[in-house]
Amino acid sequence: MEIRSLEELRAADGLSLAFNPYGLGGRMRPEDATEFQQRQIADCNLSEGVAAGTRDSFERLRTVFAYGVLCDDVYTIVGDQALLIYEQALRDRFMEWCSGTITFRLSQAPDVSYTVTSYDDVKKRADRMTRQRAKLVVDTHAIEFNGMLHGLRLWARTAGLLRGRRSRAVEDALAKLRNHVAHPSGHHVDTPVGAARTVRDLAELINQLWGRATPDGRLYPAPLHREITVLSWNGSGRARMEPAGALTASEPAEDEESDEYQHVVVRAIPFIPGSRWNDAHWAEFDTRYETTRFPTDYLWGPGTREQARAWLEKERPEGDSIEFTDRVFLVQDHGRLLPPMRPAVAAGLPDGERVGVWHVVRADFPDDAFAHVRGSADRSAGHARRPGDCPACSAEVLGSGTFDEALRASAAALGPIQAVHLPSVRLPLSIFWPDRPCGTGRGDG
Repeated sequence: MEIRSLEELRAADGLSLAFNPYGLGGRMRPEDATEFQQRQIADCNLSEGVAAGTRDSFERLRTVFAYGVLCDDVYTIVGDQALLIYEQALRDRFMEWCSGTITFRLSQAPDVSYTVTSYDDVKKRADRMTRQRAKLVVDTHAIEFNGMLHGLRLWARTAGLLRGRRSRAVEDALAKLRNHVAHPSGHHVDTPVGAARTVRDLAELINQLWGRATPDGRLYPAPLHREITVLSWNGSGRARMEPAGALTASEPAEDEESDEYQHVVVRAIPFIPGSRWNDAHWAEFDTRYETTRFPTDYLWGPGTREQARAWLEKERPEGDSIEFTDRVFLVQDHGRLLPPMRPAVAAGLPDGERVGVWHVVRADFPDDAFAHVRGSADRSAGHARRPGDCPACSAEVLGSGTFDEALRASAAALGPIQAVHLPSVRLPLSIFWPDRPCGTGRGDG
């Protein structure tokens, strides 16, 4: 081993300097690289309730990350250690959740409870109970639990501490990477970008375990704000989206004066330039089907600009915040697959439109639900057909069958479903569902 001087140890690593705000390329000045790299994780703060052990381990990561400018290998060490803290966080949260007592369910015997003072106690008891084929009792459920990472992840999901269908896929990836780090089979190298992403994902996961969503988060985002919005279109197929305030405060545009526009008022995610939450499918809004990426609620219309303005001034609706993950969709297969539908909208369908096979899917986005049902028709694709998480995509199967069976499966997941009856309104663009006719009319396609 080469013994280096203190001055050499203080020198910046040229490889670290090559990672700049524009990607991998020209080297930054050491002073600029030091500030830039620290800012990549500077806002990864943990909530106040996080267990002390998890917090201390995480803060150590953030401290060490800053030294990556001096030694590029530090980023690999930080990325690997972050994956190990993944399991530590689950263990610490489990101990708080169980409050010193864990209960197991045997197949032909009463439930048994045990006192535990550390996670070592939990692991030893779980090993013994697994040999007896006992299951851990989590609220009203009983799950397989061996005290290892897989069991902890299943517990966190069952207990409702982790959410989102797409984030489940990231959790799977983190678990596989963690196992690779814990049981290495070769040498690997991480980058500042990869290490920072792992630290950020870890911060989101830890905060979610302790009940705090992350504003603008990638895995467990906080509820999104929706505003009162007006969607307008004309017979030529032109459409636009504008805040309700713009409608009530301005005169019609020149093109609107020369060509009759129709307007509907909705509660929707506003368009913000550069935001990851912009809805690219807003112009496909349909009152029957879930064709927008985020939940868009119909309020009024269609009608003229003056009618819309009068309704807004009278009713004065307000925006809200909405959670968009883990939504339940119904997909109808009647000769062909129809776009996903909300259970409440499906419950309001007339008897003649309840035919065919209905699939009940939990997903974060409607296209995820549709893609799963379409893929499940191909047995070689590996999509789940029975209730449970799909191993091939970001969806959970809740049930399938007749219309009544689908509604019962939806009610089991959401509680009582109140039917809603909406007028049939469809905007002219149909990018996501190319086989559907454009314009307004009946929503049966």
